[in-house]
Amino acid sequence: MRHARNGNSSRRAIVTGAVAAAVIVAFMPPVSAQSGAGSATIPKLTGIWHRKGPLNGKANAPAVPTNRAAGFNQAFDDAFNPTYDCSPTPIPGLINDDYDFQITQQADRVIIRYEKMDVVRTIWLEGHGHPKPDANDYANQGHSVGRYEGGRLVVETTHFAFDPRGFSANRWVPGSTLKKMTERYWREGDTLKLDSVSEDPISLKQPYSYGWEWTVRKEELTPYDCDPQDSRWGAQWHDSKYPPDK
Repeated sequence: MRHARNGNSSRRAIVTGAVAAAVIVAFMPPVSAQSGAGSATIPKLTGIWHRKGPLNGKANAPAVPTNRAAGFNQAFDDAFNPTYDCSPTPIPGLINDDYDFQITQQADRVIIRYEKMDVVRTIWLEGHGHPKPDANDYANQGHSVGRYEGGRLVVETTHFAFDPRGFSANRWVPGSTLKKMTERYWREGDTLKLDSVSEDPISLKQPYSYGWEWTVRKEELTPYDCDPQDSRWGAQWHDSKYPPDK
């Protein structure tokens, strides 16, 4: 770089440099918690994970239903169980079943593939302009939005469709469309940890906490390949509390 010969040249150089810097800044992509400066806090969660045990060895207490949800539980007949038609159990019930899953981290999303029912969840990371769901857009696994915070992946899921298996794969505490689940994933060595809280003002007396741990698995996921006809007629639904009509 040349040295300025006089004061006017120095001032022109300063102004020119400032304008150039402003142009560069104007065209730089915005830095968010999901990229750039925040990348150092992003945990490495990509991998296939095998069930280990409850978070920190502490057993998970069951969800506490409201009177309305308890009444549903008493009246529900297992013959109506959507599982027999290969309809996946929604989270957290999907998570607390004994099947492995795979996490894939991408720049703008996190994809979780479960062995159970071959479910694929997409976690849309904040700061990437992903569209929001419509007010009446409900889904089996809801709509999940995530962010990296303090070395953890934080996922908030809403817009769940009603399901009788709202909080467990085998207890009939229904999940309403007001259900919300917050998951926090992080890694300690080869152990993946989850701490989660589910809320539902219609079905739960209090927030339902669920935590679990998984270890790294080397093998690929096993396809579930559920067949609705075999599942429905191979199940013992005829032993439900109400005899079938004749």
